[in-house]
Formats: sequence, C-alpha cells, structure tokens
Amino acid sequence: MPEASTRSPTETELETLDRFYREGGLSARPFGCPLAHVHYDEPICPHPGCSHRMEWIDFKLELHGDPEGVYKPLVRAWWEGVGFVGRCPSCHDWIRFTTLKMEAIDEEHVSGYLQLPGNWHIVAQFA
Repeated sequence: MPEASTRSPTETELETLDRFYREGGLSARPFGCPLAHVHYDEPICPHPGCSHRMEWIDFKLELHGDPEGVYKPLVRAWWEGVGFVGRCPSCHDWIRFTTLKMEAIDEEHVSGYLQLPGNWHIVAQFA
C-alpha cells in the first residue's frame, strides 16, 4: 500500500482547491444563497501588532437585513473569490476576507471592495 504524503500543498494547489470550493458554492446559488463561512489556517489578524484570532468565522450575512442591498452582493463577492472587507474587531484596521485568506488592506484600497456592515463582528459567529 502506498504511503500517504505529509507534504503541505503548494500555493498553486491551494488556489486550485479554493476555485473548486467556490465553484461548488456558486452552483448551489439556484437553491438559495450559500452561507459565507470559513476556516483560516493563518487565523491571526494580518495587521502588524494585532494578535486578534479569527480561525473559524460564520459571517451570518443573512442577518444583516436587506437581502438585495447587503446580503446577496456580499455572498456573490465571497463565492466569486473577490471577497469583502471589514474592520478587525480588535485593532479596527481593514481586512480583506476571502475563502482562501485574510489580508491587510490600506484605507485607500477599501473602496475597491464591498464592505461588511460596521457591526459584522457582533453578528458573526467565531470559534
């Protein structure tokens, strides 16, 4: 029996797996918008000096009201891979959340993404 590999996947392999994951989420949309929840292997806020941990997040976008104005556009951005931005609950700097990772975003680049409501971290469920 072949021995299982213990090597970590390459960045290209992770991106390929993420694309398949997102395609599955997009294909579920005719049956209702899939949920935006995620596990991050690197769960610490990406801003230097902040140690806030966000390993498992269920954004609970459906609880932000107005499905056409908030929920559906954010879910679409999530599953298309663009993601969205929100402020870290601890340091209050901007983070871009995608299905693959969290990344620090400067104030000047925030307008290029859909924004989570200001209370997103109160509504979301963390584990």
